[in-house]
Amino acid sequence: MKLLFVIPLIGILLLTLLLGSRMIIAQDFFFLADQARDFLLVQDIVVNKNITLIGTHSGLGGFFHGPLWLYLLMPFYILGGGDPFAFTYAYVLIAIITVLAGFLIGNSLYGRKAGFLLALLLGVSPSIWMYIPNTIGVNVIPLVLLVLFYFLLRYLHGKQYAFIGAAFFVGLSLQFETALPLILIPIVFVSFFLNKKAITNVKVILGSLVAFVLSLATFILFEVRHNFLMTNSLITIFTSGKREQGYLEIPERLLSHLQSMRGVYESILVTRSVFLELLLVAIFIAFIVYTIKLRLYKKREWKDCLYLLLFPVCVFVLYTGYAYPVFPEYLLGLTVPVALAAVLIFRYLWRTRVGKVLVILFLGLTILETGKLLYSNYLLPYQQNMTSGSYQNQQVVARWIMNDSKGKPFGYFVYTPSTFTYGMDYLLWWEAKQAAMATPTSTKKETTYLILYPPLENDKGAHAFWKKYKIKTAGKVITRKEFTGGIIVEKLAIDPKEEPADPTYNQELLFR
Repeated sequence: MKLLFVIPLIGILLLTLLLGSRMIIAQDFFFLADQARDFLLVQDIVVNKNITLIGTHSGLGGFFHGPLWLYLLMPFYILGGGDPFAFTYAYVLIAIITVLAGFLIGNSLYGRKAGFLLALLLGVSPSIWMYIPNTIGVNVIPLVLLVLFYFLLRYLHGKQYAFIGAAFFVGLSLQFETALPLILIPIVFVSFFLNKKAITNVKVILGSLVAFVLSLATFILFEVRHNFLMTNSLITIFTSGKREQGYLEIPERLLSHLQSMRGVYESILVTRSVFLELLLVAIFIAFIVYTIKLRLYKKREWKDCLYLLLFPVCVFVLYTGYAYPVFPEYLLGLTVPVALAAVLIFRYLWRTRVGKVLVILFLGLTILETGKLLYSNYLLPYQQNMTSGSYQNQQVVARWIMNDSKGKPFGYFVYTPSTFTYGMDYLLWWEAKQAAMATPTSTKKETTYLILYPPLENDKGAHAFWKKYKIKTAGKVITRKEFTGGIIVEKLAIDPKEEPADPTYNQELLFR
């Protein structure tokens, strides 16, 4: 009998895997500046034994993520010997573990059926599967928030000591993201006052403070060693009054944030089709009517549902003080309270005829839309990714350069609009390792390759300007070759007397 319950769970995990991994199955993924930066930092830890207290730079100037994401990637670097594609297994595992955790937590809180339903809603959510071929540290946030809400709900159910776990995991979320966790922290600690008995429990209070401090241990050590760099940066951000590009005045800000909040509540939809959106609205209205009619607001699970539904609202109330667009990657974790609330709403509606019809229609249409996505992904011919961010396309460039060099030393320089050159830096190191050649460097040699990524749309003269004023070369073009994704490689013969390139031609990891 137990096997009968395992089969649907395996099916849900397989759905998530198939939805998000088509590109990876085709031996490709998005190898962008963020992914390549992560790989180089992991390489620095493994090869140079450079143990770090901080991770990558966040979107807030002067503030860093924690190093835990880099340490989580280390086993994949070691097992793959540095192979860039080996990291994609970590990407897939994060999504699968998140959905599996959804089942375990839903089962623990509300029973096995709730566990399956929560796993399904998370498994088909684009917040989980869509980012598999484009994973960065922020994609761990839904998993962290699943555990966070488990402890919060246990705490609201009267388990006072569960708040210690909540305090630890809300701090831990800062390891992977900044914008959302900084908002979560005050909301979670205000939630402490929802359990009247815990307010006077000194052990719970002290335990929670200790757990929170432990979760921030790497940040605290870094701050002490660097004169509170991040703290001062945060203070400057909120007190300087300086308006950066993208600043939104109050009316635009409210409209932008409301649209972002709508996206949070629709994040459990596998696709944002009109029918699924209308069904979601109908389910919510039916839940309100059913709640008033049967006075469900006196039940514990209704209070859980209210807390979960209002949680994203509280986040966006605090976000009104943030004068810039709230990007989708800031909000991935908020799919968790929405999915948990949806599970409770579905459970309540299942007790009525109209509710059953709505729930069956919603789940049926979700499965149908999922099937359509799988059909287009697997039964139709795979469409090769034609962008310059494709791992395959960049790998072809790196391999062509290594083959064209015929084992002789060469230099190279990379143009990208962002001046981040991490991707090609890592790929050329990897291809040189595979060919047992010396790692090429960004210095001028008699044979030097210029790797030119597509410029911005309105910057057609970028390549010529970059060559003249950044690389400072008038070298003769021996070979010029264009690759898929618009990447161009120019092989130059350079006069040894030419002056060196501008040392700030790219942003190195020092500026991460």
